[in-house]
Amino acid sequence: MPVKKISSTELKIGMFVSSLDRPWGETSFLFQGFPVRKESEIEELQEICSHVYIMAPDEEIVLDNNHPHSQPDPVYHDEIGRRSYEITKTAEKELQTARQSHEELSQMMEEIEDSLQNDKELNVPKMEKAVEVMVDSIERNPDAYIWLTRMKKFDSHIYKDSLSASVWATTLGRELGLERNLMSALATGTLCMDIGKTALPKNILSNNGRLSDDEWAIMKSHVEHGVRILSDTADISDDILDIVRTHHERLDGSGYPAALKGNEIPLLGQIAGIVDFYVSITTPRPHTEAISSSNAIHMLYLQKGRYFSEILVDKFIQALSTYPTGSLVELSSGEVGVVISQNPGLRLRPNVVLLLDLDKKPCVSNPVVSLVDYTDRDLNNQVFIKKTLADGEYGLNIEALSF
Repeated sequence: MPVKKISSTELKIGMFVSSLDRPWGETSFLFQGFPVRKESEIEELQEICSHVYIMAPDEEIVLDNNHPHSQPDPVYHDEIGRRSYEITKTAEKELQTARQSHEELSQMMEEIEDSLQNDKELNVPKMEKAVEVMVDSIERNPDAYIWLTRMKKFDSHIYKDSLSASVWATTLGRELGLERNLMSALATGTLCMDIGKTALPKNILSNNGRLSDDEWAIMKSHVEHGVRILSDTADISDDILDIVRTHHERLDGSGYPAALKGNEIPLLGQIAGIVDFYVSITTPRPHTEAISSSNAIHMLYLQKGRYFSEILVDKFIQALSTYPTGSLVELSSGEVGVVISQNPGLRLRPNVVLLLDLDKKPCVSNPVVSLVDYTDRDLNNQVFIKKTLADGEYGLNIEALSF
């Protein structure tokens, strides 16, 4: 979902403002990202900004909150809360274990596209083996795989989105206490849910503007293509097919391709829809901007009960933590860094790799600080996260970083 720069004079009610041409702290707006609901908000934005950035709405989801949240929330008593997962390894130690697995899974994504383009059958056992190692790692500590996926640079946005969605979906499955077999199906299904895009014309996939009605119809056909591709593959489970088939369905029936509602959408398909939405708006694209994690969380919050299950959104926000691993953050000290791992039970105090000093100059080294006990060097005040930043702010691109 692209971010579009427009003049503040072009603002209309219903648009979702994701960022401004000035710091949020200099305005009276409470949220860093919000849907415009009143003419007075437009007038204030026009008074203080010459331009703003909006989420350019497409047909996947309408970014307004005028519709009442009246959809009954599906409840899956039989699947949720069956297991309890504990952190059994520090993020630092898990990183050592996860690196090779992550690299192999990344290479496998390229092999999948190559197989499809050359009419070869997918190597399902190899894919499932790689996924199982990933699920093992996320069970022990999700931070390592989240960090590695956030840092990895891919040649294709399909690879990047698919692996990111798979990692976040598995992390949400962990938070929900799903059984291991459902965790594995969720990881594999979200890894494959956009596989049908390999059958679409490249000019559709590379279109950075708003798609025409005909182009959008072609784009939506990736769901049917994905189901067809996987249905022709041996040993694909019904759970995986359900994820591919339903990850664009929405709670209120506004999704596609079947306009399913509520409990008609399987649990794993609903999870896939949430993570697909989150990844699409937080991952940078050519000629478009990503939004910060706090904006994305706020947007998800606005959509719960209408498009997405309230229970699942709340659990996903818990899984993300207040400052998700891989988030760019500005500290109260003025320094800028990226969250590398969480401190269990202390959601506001993660561990941060410092990238810029208080003068916004690159750090000579990149020290890791724990906000549990990090203090301002001059005043000896406890340092906290002032705000999250979108990828690209202060010229920082997370994929370009190396540690």
